[in-house]
Amino acid sequence: MASALNTTSRGILYEICQWGVGTDIGTWASAIAGSWRISNDIYNAWRSIWRITNQVVPYYKHTGVGAYADMDMLIVGLNALSEEEERFHFGMWAIQKSPLTIGAPMDTTLTPATSLEILKNTEVIAINQDSLGKKARLVRRYTTEQYDVWLGELSGSRLVLGLANWYNGSQSVTVNLPADLGIASASARDVWAAESVGTLSDSYTTTLAGHELRLLVLSDVVNATSGIQESSQYYTAATDATLSGNAVVVTCASGQCLPSGNKVGNIGQGQSAAAVTFSDVSASSAGTKLLGVDFINYDVALDTAWELGDNTRNMTIAVNQSNGTRFAFPISGGDWYDSGRLYVYVDGFTAGEENEVVFTSYGDAVTWAPDLVGFEIYEVN
Repeated sequence: MASALNTTSRGILYEICQWGVGTDIGTWASAIAGSWRISNDIYNAWRSIWRITNQVVPYYKHTGVGAYADMDMLIVGLNALSEEEERFHFGMWAIQKSPLTIGAPMDTTLTPATSLEILKNTEVIAINQDSLGKKARLVRRYTTEQYDVWLGELSGSRLVLGLANWYNGSQSVTVNLPADLGIASASARDVWAAESVGTLSDSYTTTLAGHELRLLVLSDVVNATSGIQESSQYYTAATDATLSGNAVVVTCASGQCLPSGNKVGNIGQGQSAAAVTFSDVSASSAGTKLLGVDFINYDVALDTAWELGDNTRNMTIAVNQSNGTRFAFPISGGDWYDSGRLYVYVDGFTAGEENEVVFTSYGDAVTWAPDLVGFEIYEVN
């Protein structure tokens, strides 16, 4: 089909829809189509937004001008979401560069006026239609607190910052600009409020409403030279850890399970069934550390999409025999050998080379953690 369309003398938008079924979709679909569906159908419920967002995470590898991951049509205006949730939904699809396919009638007698105003927001649409065509990336996930930090490149040396509050209620969130974004300062504009926030420096603290996605366009960006997270040069592969229970080393083919080339699987079921334990882990100082966790999750919620399937696998990270912190790991890539990296903060480190870090599954006897490739520790310079 793509070859036949390419022989015509006019531009034609070719959209592939196979509901995210199969493997390595971004690799082959981005080469022949303008967009490709990445997930099972959206449906009229808030949890559908969470499910699809977790599935779009790795598609930054394939998204660019003329090649866009399709998160399915918009349910703005279908009386399925609150007004705040509709803004969240529209904004998240926009920063991911998903096609903004309207699912509601553009008619004030059939669709709420507030929904139509959301769909007509020119600043949000401009983010989606930006000439760089680059989707936002998940740069921090706070599973316990239930919010994410997204950052994307825009034309004109600008950035878009998205603070996504998955929590049902309001909460205060803080972004450390150098440590989380690599930025010293920037001029910020609140897109939904259509007003300037002024100059941000060092950190940005704000209160998010329940299910709010705060969108800030950052301009006049000054890159940070201090206070940034730098690799401590400590990286350890999961295959070098001590395994217990059902956990097993899986050998991967060349170019897979990066960066170490192998992985540990069968981390489950339940916290007591399997563990991946790293001993003699080095940290230059005590306290909370940023970990870059290389993982693999291709547990795609296809059959469970209309139930509670959410495209995540949960893993607990415990430092020095602490109770541990749970993190929801999204889809990592195009198959069970395509790794992703999730950046998370974990407390409990002591200075020196005697730290113990343990990765386990979270939940009951029917839950599995993602496969683990390894992890890297970052230190603030």
